[in-house]
Amino acid sequence: MKFLLVFIFEVGLFVSDIVKSSEFRQEEITSRTRRSTESSSYFFYQQPEYPRDCEEVYDQCDDQSADGVYLIKPESSPEPFEVYCNNSIDGGGWTVFQRRLDGSVEFYRPWNEYKNGFGFLRKDFWLGNDKISYLTNQKIYELRIDMNNVNGQPFFAKYNLFRISDDRTKYRLVGLGDYNSTSTANNDSMNHHRNQSFSTYDRDNDHSSYTNCAEYRHGAWWFNDCATSQLNGLYNAGSTDFKSIEWNSLPGGHYHLKYSEMKIRPLQ
Repeated sequence: MKFLLVFIFEVGLFVSDIVKSSEFRQEEITSRTRRSTESSSYFFYQQPEYPRDCEEVYDQCDDQSADGVYLIKPESSPEPFEVYCNNSIDGGGWTVFQRRLDGSVEFYRPWNEYKNGFGFLRKDFWLGNDKISYLTNQKIYELRIDMNNVNGQPFFAKYNLFRISDDRTKYRLVGLGDYNSTSTANNDSMNHHRNQSFSTYDRDNDHSSYTNCAEYRHGAWWFNDCATSQLNGLYNAGSTDFKSIEWNSLPGGHYHLKYSEMKIRPLQ
């Protein structure tokens, strides 16, 4: 009889533990589900909604206002990708797509490498024409180009529109706005390149009847016949070589550039 009572008591404890465990497990699942659906990690894992450019990174994330590399996904892009955001100049929110800093990256490259992008986002790079096209066709973007000459003197050029087409139409410079009067670069050197297709040494889309401008100028650009600006040329700061990085009529000389950065931001 005593054995039977002990057995019944132990069975009762076992059943009680099962019930409590089940109740705790259900509570844990409910709690975890509730927390997960409310948490940002669940939101981004289940329904990715990335910022579309660096301005959205800057506006949406209070702790992400420093210069640096962030993940974005423009509207037509099949996948998110990393970009460098410049938030330390002219109000911030700039998505950088080109930089020449020290010549550590070769820019004399074929069409497909300019299409996909190359280099290092924290140093010298070209973001990639596909990505630039996705970016510039989702909003109205302004363009800012910062340059330093060989003596370190800074200049900038600013336009109230920048847009390129897609690969099918040769990444044509379909939108280039007015040259901002506050610019210090001394000349609207992009004007010559309006509505021109992009060219590389292995894809000649320029308007020159006598040469392949990309090969002749040792770079890749929206060449016309051939160029009054060409920021993807040979990195040769201080040289007067016409193959070097160029901005026509820049104070101190066309080719004396040791730094350039091209970036876009939604027009305010």
